[in-house]
Amino acid sequence: MKYLDEFRDPVAAKVLVERIRTAATRTWTVMEVCGGQTHSIIRNGIDQLLEGAVEFIHGPGCPVCVTPLEMIDRAVEIAARDEVIFCSFGDM
Repeated sequence: MKYLDEFRDPVAAKVLVERIRTAATRTWTVMEVCGGQTHSIIRNGIDQLLEGAVEFIHGPGCPVCVTPLEMIDRAVEIAARDEVIFCSFGDM
């Protein structure tokens, strides 16, 4: 897929990992705020590749990323009721 495969290049990834390890003169601490970021970091093994150089702290997650689809479906059902005024965060 155009503009996606370029980010999955293992040679480029190894170069970037080595550059980060070289630049990190002490352990860096990074909090990812988005649940999608957390899933991507873990799914792609980035946390393991950078172990010892970067400590990832899993943050609160944005509502869009961490809310189960079933809960969103239920919220839509509730919001459809005439007697309900439904409020949510803007990004939901």
